[in-house]
Amino acid sequence: MPRPLERSDTRLINEVHERLREMIATGELLPDTRLFQERLAASLGVSRTPLREALLRLEREGLVYTVPGKGMFVQGLVPEQAGDLYQLRWIIEPFAARLACESATPEQLERIEAIQSKHEREYPVDVITAFKSNFDLHTSLVEQCPNRRMYEMLCDLWAHNSVLLMFGYYTHNVGAVSNMVAEHREIVDAFIARDCLAVEQLLKKHIEEASESLLKSLQGYKNTGREI
Repeated sequence: MPRPLERSDTRLINEVHERLREMIATGELLPDTRLFQERLAASLGVSRTPLREALLRLEREGLVYTVPGKGMFVQGLVPEQAGDLYQLRWIIEPFAARLACESATPEQLERIEAIQSKHEREYPVDVITAFKSNFDLHTSLVEQCPNRRMYEMLCDLWAHNSVLLMFGYYTHNVGAVSNMVAEHREIVDAFIARDCLAVEQLLKKHIEEASESLLKSLQGYKNTGREI
């Protein structure tokens, strides 16, 4: 039997939280699935205390929702919301990367190349690690943007709970993931060559194609939520 968890044991709560995020992102926990805490705690091998804390954190992040008198359920991805987020990224991110390219330091160029090289050697197979790796690359391309408000807006977009769900749906397509890494290489090469206009154009194309791929997969998705 798992040992009882003290509320101060944040490490276990963090681990449960990350595991549940991964289960939601990969579709192991489907949209509108009802979450029975006792069953879920047993399946994860933890007590209900860290599970409850992790679920409350997920609720604040918008990844689960509560129906009064019925319990907690997994939040699904709303296509309209996904479309809105991609549209905002398409408008802001390419131009921010162009500005960042114009002012990037040699050290910054080395860091971007190191991130991309790691992608190509060992692109993560689990969604959470892959999401963080993808996040690292995209944010590194804009972090030197002199317009700090623009950079902050992008960070807010990337932090939105739907972005993780979008990435999870997107990575169900193995071909899309392979294309993503190849497109990243094109963007990074242009960035290092300081071809700033190409960086902007390639990122627009990259974001637009990712949006089309995701929305197409969502159109064919059928809700099969279940109790767990």
